[in-house]
Amino acid sequence: MSLAVVTDSAACLTEPLLRERAIEVVPLHAIPAENGEPGTTSRPSVQELADAYRRAASRAEEVLAIHISSALSGTMDNARIAAARLEADYQADNNAPGPSTGRRRPQWLRVVDSGTSSGALGLAVLAAAGAHDARRGAALAQASTARSCQLFVVDDLGRLARSGRIDRTTARLDGVLGIRPVLALTRDGIRTLEIVRGAARARRHLIAQAVRVAGGTALSGPRRPADPVRLVIQGDDADKLALLETDLRQAMEEAGAKVTEVLTLPVDEATSTHVGPGALGIAVAPDLRTH
Repeated sequence: MSLAVVTDSAACLTEPLLRERAIEVVPLHAIPAENGEPGTTSRPSVQELADAYRRAASRAEEVLAIHISSALSGTMDNARIAAARLEADYQADNNAPGPSTGRRRPQWLRVVDSGTSSGALGLAVLAAAGAHDARRGAALAQASTARSCQLFVVDDLGRLARSGRIDRTTARLDGVLGIRPVLALTRDGIRTLEIVRGAARARRHLIAQAVRVAGGTALSGPRRPADPVRLVIQGDDADKLALLETDLRQAMEEAGAKVTEVLTLPVDEATSTHVGPGALGIAVAPDLRTH
C-alpha cells in the first residue's frame, strides 16, 4: 500500500521537506491590504482541493489530507465538499453508459481536521507522511496533534482581534503599553496562557511554557515524565530566531526534556497576515518516530 499526504500552506513546511516526503500543498490565500483596509485571507477553493487530491491519487493508492483547524479556517468545509465531489464523479462514471473512465471510488481519501495550525500542523503532517497507508497516517497525525502544543507571542494583537481569532478580553490588551500575552492554539481556537509585560519577558515565558509541555520542569504542580519531543520555532527575524533557539535548547536541557529535533520553519503568508511582523512561535509535539 502507498500513501500520498496533502496539506495546506498553514503547515509552513519548507520546500526541501515537502520534496523529501512528496507532500502536496494547497495554498491558503493572503489578500493584500488596500485603501487603508487591513489584509485578509481566504480558504482554498473546492476546485483547488479536489485537484490536489486527484494529483496525489495519481501517484499513490491512498490519499490522506490533513488541514488547518476548522476553528481558524473554513478550509475543512471545502475539503469535505471536495471529497463529496470526488464521490459524485465516481458515481457518475459508473452510472454512465459505455466504458468506465477508470476513476476509483474515493474510499482511498481520508480528510482530517488537525485541530491546529502552523508548526504543530507541520509536525503532524511529517508524522503522517512516514506511514504506509491512510489509516496509520491519520492515527499518527491525530496522536501528534492530541499531544502537541502551538505557542506564540505577537507584537500586534490588533490583527488577531480584527479577524475574531482572539476573545474580546485579550483584544482589549492591544495598545496597552508593553503587554505581551503568551498565546496557545487549541481545538477551540486561541487562548491566553499568561500575560506579561515586555518583549524579553514574553520570550522567556514562551520558552518556559514550551518546557512545561515538553515534560521538563513544570511551572507549577508535579513534574511530568519526559517523552522524546520534536520542536519547531518560527518567526520573521533571523536574529530573534537564533536567540530563541539557543535559549530554548538550553532551557530544555536544564529541565531534563528529551528533544530529538528542532526545526526552523517559515511563517506562511496567510498566518503572517493575522499575527503580523515580529511574532515568535514554538511548537512542541511527541517524536512518534521513536515509538
